[in-house]
Amino acid sequence: MTVADPTLAAAQPETPSTAVRLAGLSGVVGGIVLLLAFVVEIPPLLNNVRLTMFFVGAMAVAAAAYPALARTGLGVARVAVGLVLIANAWGLAMGAISAAFSIPVGPGTFGVVYFWAGLAWWLADALFGFAALRLGGWARVGPLALGIGSLLAITGMDRLELTSAQNPTIFGPLALTGIALNGIGWIVLGLWIAICREARPAA
Repeated sequence: MTVADPTLAAAQPETPSTAVRLAGLSGVVGGIVLLLAFVVEIPPLLNNVRLTMFFVGAMAVAAAAYPALARTGLGVARVAVGLVLIANAWGLAMGAISAAFSIPVGPGTFGVVYFWAGLAWWLADALFGFAALRLGGWARVGPLALGIGSLLAITGMDRLELTSAQNPTIFGPLALTGIALNGIGWIVLGLWIAICREARPAA
């Protein structure tokens, strides 16, 4: 009679839970709606909904990816996930305040705070992307796109004055490419989280 090795059994792949699948799908949806602006014109009211879905999706994917990142032994994983949650929640709050009180994002104190919130979420997304490269396999496509894209997106921020509608430069197309890569990155990571059977280390 053959006795099953409990160590091998413990390392068998485990199907993602329903909550993890939903988190992954939320990231996919968030990435898709971010890319929609490249295809269709989105009214201001729907744009607020679009950004909300994007921020929620990013936070959901980062939280769901944490256990896998923690098992890589990379100490920065906890910091990267925490910063994504904080920065994207900041962006979500700024968008909600702008919509609720009809505050335009432009000159003034609110515009300055919104700029720093935007810089924070792009940097946090980039750090998370580079940290998530440790996930391996085809999942690396998402983090690589996320890391590079988020850094490129920063070059299009208005207060940096690297490009504008009046004075277009190469940074305009680079920033748009970065935003697209960011969306693609969250889509790939969301799919990986939602459908992959991930082997867990033995106790």
